[in-house]
Amino acid sequence: MQSRRQQRNERYGRFIGFTALGSLIPGTGLIAAGKRRLGTTVLVVLAALAILGLAVLALVPRSELLSYGGDRQMMLIVGTLLAAGALAWLLIALGTHRSLEPQGLTGGKRLAGALVVILCASVVVAPMALGSRYAFTQRELVGNLASSGASNTTPEVDVSDPWADKPRLNVLFLGGDAGEGREGLRPDTQILASIDTETGATTMISLPRNLQRFPFPEGTPLADAYPDGFVGGGDAGEWMLNAVYRNVPRDHPDVFAGVGDPGADATKWAVEGALGIEVDYFIMVDLNGFEAVVDALGGITVDVPRDIPWGNKSLPDGSCTQANGYIQEGDDQLLDGFHALWFARSRCGSDDYERMERQRCVMNAIVDKVDPTTLLSQYQSLATAAGDIVTSDVPADLFPELIKLMVKVRSQPLESLTLDNEFFGSMGTTSSDPDYDELHARIAEILAATPAAPPAGETAPPSDTTEATGQSASDAGTDRAASIQQTSGTTEEPADGESGEAEEPAADEPVDTGAVC
Repeated sequence: MQSRRQQRNERYGRFIGFTALGSLIPGTGLIAAGKRRLGTTVLVVLAALAILGLAVLALVPRSELLSYGGDRQMMLIVGTLLAAGALAWLLIALGTHRSLEPQGLTGGKRLAGALVVILCASVVVAPMALGSRYAFTQRELVGNLASSGASNTTPEVDVSDPWADKPRLNVLFLGGDAGEGREGLRPDTQILASIDTETGATTMISLPRNLQRFPFPEGTPLADAYPDGFVGGGDAGEWMLNAVYRNVPRDHPDVFAGVGDPGADATKWAVEGALGIEVDYFIMVDLNGFEAVVDALGGITVDVPRDIPWGNKSLPDGSCTQANGYIQEGDDQLLDGFHALWFARSRCGSDDYERMERQRCVMNAIVDKVDPTTLLSQYQSLATAAGDIVTSDVPADLFPELIKLMVKVRSQPLESLTLDNEFFGSMGTTSSDPDYDELHARIAEILAATPAAPPAGETAPPSDTTEATGQSASDAGTDRAASIQQTSGTTEEPADGESGEAEEPAADEPVDTGAVC
């Protein structure tokens, strides 16, 4: 009697053990159940797939692997294969369980065997199912971010080698804000990223929203429409850089017939005319959804130069309403999405140029925070947030090559040039009436002096963010060290009752913009 019970226990223990092993390594349980041919076939196929996967990881460059994330067709294939693989793995585990299950088991023991299958199979099936979900989400994200309509300004490129004749890729980042009391959307944040396509070295050029009198590029319809530059009568605020997005398509609808984002197209031409360089693509971020991205990242860390008010706004008489609170001064302050948005957006007690510096700091902080661990753990929420608030005119089939380029960008320091009062003051002008020929010359020479890539095996720290100064065009190309300096300085907060928007100083009195990075 004891021997028979012992045998039953041994058979049950063998059943549980091989069920667990067969759920983790398909084929082993089938061999133990006597189905040697089927089990061996499953094992051989599994081993071949494992070897193929390891070979791909070992032989294919990391940048190439990452670029597959921008290929919608590849993401469809990967997502489908992972889903099919997860289903096949689960079915084999269930088949193994049925093949090994002894007859006459009680309900409790049968339930225990089923739980073993579920627990062991989930170790492999759950990650495969999650990977499948991520692949389909990535495919949808690329579709959401990619161009959704025609454009007058996007270049025609061979996507198999898009940078062959393009030493620099210029991408315009727009921060759109259709806030309360504002008619339509105005991109107050405009930052051009000029990327060396060979090395990935990048210069970020921050343009003030109040830039005026800029020309449009020769040969474009807007150059004919505005032969004297973007100037006109009435409210001066309607003839600034941030007004182009809404006003130009409204006044010249025939120029933008069929264009997916007329305002962005017009703004690209405006920035081209202002800087004297071609703008290839734009990426628009809706600031009203910006805080969702920051929250998905778990917050960002910035140095706060002084107490920054939040919850208030500027009044017509130049004063500000009472702040609901303050972002406290201090280094390495962790900000959630709500406070990060106010840190970038707050106007009261500062001028446009300090806001530009804070916005640049926020962008750098986001780049620093985007690491593989964060992406994997928060991918779904990040992808959802980005898909809701980001638009661009980048063609979908260019994303793989663009991702490869971004890998290079992350290995290089980001340098920045802020077109502030000090910059324009060094030219004896202001942002309301710059010398655009001189501005074009300075931009061209600064970008031409982009440093070379570090030696093989060395990478420059991406957090080493520097700022280009407004030096003379004749010196900019000959002495790069003199044209790049570490961002520094503080900004004094005006007393209560003073204007929330600082007056522009005289050309010979450049202000300290309170850079905080």
